[in-house]
Amino acid sequence: MRPFPSAGPLLSAVVAAAIALQGCARDASPLERAVAAPAPTTAAPAPATPAPAAREATEAWCGEHAVPEAKCTKCNPRLIEQFIAAGDYCREHGFPESACPYCHPELVTAAGHPLPAFPAPGTKIRLAGPETEQEAGIETVRAEVRPFAGTVDVVGQLELDQNRLARLSARGDATVVELKVDAGEDVRRGQPLVVLASGAVGGAQSSRVAAEARVEAARSALEREEQLAQSGISPRQDVERARAQLASAEAERDAARAALRAAGAAESGRGGRYALVAPFAGTVIARDAVAGRSVGEDDVLLEIADVRTLWAVLEVPEEQAGSVRPGQRVALTVDGSGERREARVTRVSPAVDRRTRTVRVRVDVANEDRTLRAGSFLRASIEVSAPRGALLLPRDAVQRAQEHDLVFVRTRPGEYDPVEVRLGVRTRDEVEVVAGLTPGAEVVTAGAFVLKTEILKDSIGAGCADGH
Repeated sequence: MRPFPSAGPLLSAVVAAAIALQGCARDASPLERAVAAPAPTTAAPAPATPAPAAREATEAWCGEHAVPEAKCTKCNPRLIEQFIAAGDYCREHGFPESACPYCHPELVTAAGHPLPAFPAPGTKIRLAGPETEQEAGIETVRAEVRPFAGTVDVVGQLELDQNRLARLSARGDATVVELKVDAGEDVRRGQPLVVLASGAVGGAQSSRVAAEARVEAARSALEREEQLAQSGISPRQDVERARAQLASAEAERDAARAALRAAGAAESGRGGRYALVAPFAGTVIARDAVAGRSVGEDDVLLEIADVRTLWAVLEVPEEQAGSVRPGQRVALTVDGSGERREARVTRVSPAVDRRTRTVRVRVDVANEDRTLRAGSFLRASIEVSAPRGALLLPRDAVQRAQEHDLVFVRTRPGEYDPVEVRLGVRTRDEVEVVAGLTPGAEVVTAGAFVLKTEILKDSIGAGCADGH
């Protein structure tokens, strides 16, 4: 049993299959004899040295560790010091540098042998007792086949629906007289929001009143001339002249009304006062108006937005944007709150941002409950291929060691088998296993890294292992 450091519970790696040395440990290897023998004073011409691959193909081979038997420092640890002294030692993997199967896998394949297996066949990990499993915080999941779709994982930000956003300002120089709403209030369409006073509007209102009076006078004159013409008292030319005067007065009145509408003023207002009204039902999201303040047409006094729908604007890398299409499903996770929403791609920009080299993708997100906030950052997973059955595991269940992807299968309480797997598509949270594991296996998630360190204790190359 091999103990853990004092900070954690005790674990031990027990190699269940006996590893036969198969002749690797000798009384004196060729290297030992070469180091021990004194150098001759006169040397005969040396025969031609065969190429390393050809030479290793003819040497006795350690199939367990994928090196020539004469250089197997795993089966014959006494060779380690000699190779270190000769400057031919890979401290990362624990083999002679000139024959390291991990640094030089081409030497193994050139010699006609398979690459080394890891971990050794039959390796098991047993805990000190069943209670140690709980103390170590080890958790497992069942490997199962579930619907899985290819995805593109990106980041983005929530924004207001620009089609339902209004910024209200005066149509010219004016003075704020009264505010009828404040930030955060809901408003209905046509509701007065802020009252302004403007000299230009006052002039337009006076022009409208005068035009209305001229219209009434012209209309009365036309009716009188028509009666006189019917009685034969006035000529028809007087009727036509009165009709033209009425049309001119009506045109002046309509122009005055249009000027008031352009200023956002009601036709019935007087004294230059008029109110800005809500163009649609929404919420006041910003207010910069203060009573008594003089404002111009460039000053935004209020902002109204319909927050029942927000835009999720996603930044998709240029190389992945080609697979994104309108209508694809999108899973959104808001940073901070962790709230999740599902929606579909609405628009894909036809241009690449020159600075970020990303393509902007818009997703319309329903927000009837108003729990989402514009400006929030989010993560998104865009489903770019049709769902299919796949054997899925959490990413932390897969550990990488000695250039191999491993999972740990719980065979009984406190006992685990390291299993090499071949991986497929990866997402932010899960990874697809395409070979090496059968559905239904109980696979370690939390604690898998700890189990990996146990099997690496028997490998000098433990320093090269890294988790996913």
